[in-house]
Amino acid sequence: MNFIVVFMIALVPLKGIEIKVDYRYDSQGFFDNPDAKVVIEAAAARWSRIVNQTLLPVDMKDEELVDGRFEIIHPGTGKNYVLSAAASKASDFYFKVGQPAADEYLGGFSLDENVWVLYVGARKLDGAGRGAPIGGARNLASVYADPESFLNRGFNLGVSSLTVIGGTISFDLDRNWSFGFLQSDGGTSLDFYSIAVHEIGHCLGLNARSVAEFRDLIVEDRFVGENSVAALEADTGGEVGGLEIVKSSSQDYHWRDGEYHSKIFPFGTPLYFGTVGAGNLQDLLMEPVFNVGGDITRLEITNVDAAALKDIGWSVISEDPPRGPDLDLEIGTSKNGGLSIRLMSEVGAIYTVQTSPDGCSWVSVIPSFVGDGGLLSWSDGQEGTHDPFGPASSLAHKYYRVIKD
Repeated sequence: MNFIVVFMIALVPLKGIEIKVDYRYDSQGFFDNPDAKVVIEAAAARWSRIVNQTLLPVDMKDEELVDGRFEIIHPGTGKNYVLSAAASKASDFYFKVGQPAADEYLGGFSLDENVWVLYVGARKLDGAGRGAPIGGARNLASVYADPESFLNRGFNLGVSSLTVIGGTISFDLDRNWSFGFLQSDGGTSLDFYSIAVHEIGHCLGLNARSVAEFRDLIVEDRFVGENSVAALEADTGGEVGGLEIVKSSSQDYHWRDGEYHSKIFPFGTPLYFGTVGAGNLQDLLMEPVFNVGGDITRLEITNVDAAALKDIGWSVISEDPPRGPDLDLEIGTSKNGGLSIRLMSEVGAIYTVQTSPDGCSWVSVIPSFVGDGGLLSWSDGQEGTHDPFGPASSLAHKYYRVIKD
């Protein structure tokens, strides 16, 4: 096949928060598959580019009076799983005053500024996935009420508000998943990217039963967040009094299936392959049923879904960040006809190569490279790196860019 190699190189700030995917509880080895890992990283990066909230760093220690705790749904087992910053049960303040022991003692826990952790894994499920925010676990009321505590990170108001440490997702082990980027396999397979962005939405608090900020905006089974309503009316030209919510006894809330449609949220580099495309209406992402067919095999984040995130308190981008100055790169040709890239790095800077078949839908080559003050190089198809779109020889066009963070 003939192909054209085109490159774009720019210093582009692509994210506000950083959703950091953590695989430590993937006890079933689901993410030993590199294709699955690349897709979940891409889904996390998509939300990271949309949410531009500032979060204080977390530095939990084994303390004499307040050993911070948080609770996750273990991705590999589905059980509630309590983690403590104490080093052991012997030094656990809460255990000493009569609370149950934690399931795991961390001996301290930290997150950098603006980092939000996502624990992922897989188990047998009735549905395709199960995502939930991380919650506080039997902490003192003063911990919940302090906006600068590890639970709130300078973002929330206090007791019962949305915790912003991170979230957890379990994916179904027995599902026939499609991990393709250019186009989902369709048929009986299920697009992993679509389910991943949906479940991360729940983790962020969208349609989440455990999140007071969302529940408090439900009036007579309709979500009345003003940003969501405005986005729906802008995309459809009609007037609505709110979005009807479907409630389940065991699952999170969802928008009424098939009732509402919205355009794909255009900022933060959506992945358009397999979707309805830019400027067209699709089902809302946070519906309970994955309604696709024919050439449409993928759902993306819509304007309404992004607006609902704003309604529950997150800060969301309203435009793409400006392009920064070009990086000083040496460009060559790789063995397979793609590009090779060389640059003089800065110590501690992170460089991510991204590729695209159309110049619009970008995904990251993994891993990224950390600058050491010396020369960094990468070639299309380089051993030890994974490019989701494959080699240049398999594409009609291939675009490249390098992100310095």
